[in-house]
Amino acid sequence: MGMVFYGAGYFGKIAWEHYTKKKYADRLIGFMDGKKTGQYCGVPIVSWNDIDVAKTAVVITVQNPYVVSQIYRELQNYKVQHIFWFINLNWTETSNSFLSSECIEGSNWGACPMPQAEIHVADYCNLNCRGCTHFSPIFEREIPEFDVRINDIMLLKKKFSSIVHFSILGGEPLLNPDIIRYIKETRKLLPNTYLQIVTNGLLIPRLSEDVFVCIKENRVVVSISEYEPTHRQIEQIRDKLNQYQIPYCIRSYDSKQKFNKPLSLSEESKYPNICISNGCVNVWNGKIARCPTLMYVQKFNKVFAKNLPTEGILDLRDCPSGEELLEILQQQVPLCKHCILCEIEWKSCGAIPTWKDFAEKD
Repeated sequence: MGMVFYGAGYFGKIAWEHYTKKKYADRLIGFMDGKKTGQYCGVPIVSWNDIDVAKTAVVITVQNPYVVSQIYRELQNYKVQHIFWFINLNWTETSNSFLSSECIEGSNWGACPMPQAEIHVADYCNLNCRGCTHFSPIFEREIPEFDVRINDIMLLKKKFSSIVHFSILGGEPLLNPDIIRYIKETRKLLPNTYLQIVTNGLLIPRLSEDVFVCIKENRVVVSISEYEPTHRQIEQIRDKLNQYQIPYCIRSYDSKQKFNKPLSLSEESKYPNICISNGCVNVWNGKIARCPTLMYVQKFNKVFAKNLPTEGILDLRDCPSGEELLEILQQQVPLCKHCILCEIEWKSCGAIPTWKDFAEKD
């Protein structure tokens, strides 16, 4: 089967480098790009007239799940039957096929895929960062009921034909002793999804072999947020992941030197308004919200006796499905007026967190 890379840009070049370096058997016909013509990486940029959509695999090379979803819809309109998404990681597959070794198949994503969503498997954390947009430092050190959280994924799945990108996170997800069960059941429910665990990485050197084997067998990516304490152990963390040939990505320490206090108690703050969680759709205890800050601001209100707006948190059972729900989740809510850019130095909350760890007065 011939193969076309969709996207003659940065990640298209990376896909081409992976393809040429490993000398895969798949035949690369060319690139496709709505804004470019000629050649890219010495390969021709082709048009729809140049390919047989029934016999050609189109590989989406961009990495943003929302853009991937848009391109997927375009490919559907052109009746492309073989759709794949290139994942910019070093998988350890031994196949000589680029498609099976380095891509997720999206041919069966269906009529209305959800671009991106996330779920907590632990609400609390072992770092307790000031400015946490999930408010993890103020949650009790309790393990959620497995069936409740898995049911959230099942309910979400019923609303869409598939989910393109899904994150298991927290809090710190590796604090949950049922993490293997979560990985296996989530992969079973979402077989054609980019699945990742988002972690601060501190527990990785102490994980059992069974956890690493489960992560590898279920093609789960480990996404590490390299906060200052993580930075001190980063080589141990890398060594452990490399030992078990686990695909991982690191949001580097340099990008985390400045943290952000996400909220203002006032709608008219002296700080600029910003959305740092746009698109991070969160599901939790039968609810869905456009971002984690909205979902968990109810906990902030309860703990600190505040009254920030919570409109926009929907019941998963009763909310609409598909395109209608996507449109709702993209709309601004009253809390958006309280979301600010307020850079702070990274540090943990004190023994008893205060509202000032997460918000400004004006």
